[in-house]
Amino acid sequence: MTRFRAVLVSVIAGSGALAGATALAQGISLPEGPGKQQIMDSCTRCHGVDVIVAQPRSPAEWEEAVSIMIGQGAVLTDDEYNKVVTYLSTNLAPQKPSPN
Repeated sequence: MTRFRAVLVSVIAGSGALAGATALAQGISLPEGPGKQQIMDSCTRCHGVDVIVAQPRSPAEWEEAVSIMIGQGAVLTDDEYNKVVTYLSTNLAPQKPSPN
């Protein structure tokens, strides 16, 4: 591994830890469930949890959003992709108005 690659990998890994630490410092967390760890490992490398929870989406919208993120460099296996989309669709979908 070249020195440049080693530094780049360190910076990328460090920024992921920083994004996760920032979200924790802000008191923002995700509910427990299958797929949460993949989100913490992959999605928070580039942005904080606050970005994820701020935009509730339908299952189709989550599929599209996660696919776009993969196109921008997020790394998920097919199984991880399915877990992430299911997790987000279950836990971060738009809330239906409660009947009065």
